Amino acid sequence: MKNLTKLLIFCLMVTMSVNCYSQTFGIKGGVNFANMSVSASGMGVNLKSITTFHAGPVADFKLQDNLYFNTGLLFSLKGFKVEDATFEDVTGGTLHLNYLEVPLNLAYKFPIKEQTKFLIQAGPYLGYALSGKAKSGGESVSVNFSEDGIKRFDYGLGFGAGVEFGQIVTSINYQVGLANLNDDSTMDAKLKNKVFQISLAYMFGEAKKTPTPKK
Repeated sequence: MKNLTKLLIFCLMVTMSVNCYSQTFGIKGGVNFANMSVSASGMGVNLKSITTFHAGPVADFKLQDNLYFNTGLLFSLKGFKVEDATFEDVTGGTLHLNYLEVPLNLAYKFPIKEQTKFLIQAGPYLGYALSGKAKSGGESVSVNFSEDGIKRFDYGLGFGAGVEFGQIVTSINYQVGLANLNDDSTMDAKLKNKVFQISLAYMFGEAKKTPTPKK
């Protein structure tokens, strides 16, 4: 919980420090095609993607004419599916990790016509795993992060593009995890998230920045 508190405080400070002309707030949701990359010596694993979702409130801050900063607080499900393996007695199963995630993107919007813009965006993301579940052989067990050797804290980079139709924003995004989630010192392996996302957001309106009083 200490790491989660630090994450929320950091994101709040970043948002408050943005010098913006206007802010727009909304709600976002969409589909995750989640998987993980594994690199280890002597291990052969065929990991497959799982289809999950992400959802939560978002905010868009205007910095300059076409330059924006966007963020949010998203509940995002990640993980992978194992169809076959060549280590120990693993025959297959799925792992779901439930993250509370904060993207921190710079976006540039290209006006196409009135109320329509094409956008590209990129930036880091920070995530904290709230819970998890592993399924294998018809059985399901909750993930105990400390005992199961999985780190809760995740971070990486996101790259995306989309189209803004007035208050509706459609977008695609690809996240590359940079954090090694393996916390088992007995296993020489690197485990990292990778997620392709398709999203739809509805922005409720714009709140103008209050002018600074003249001294």
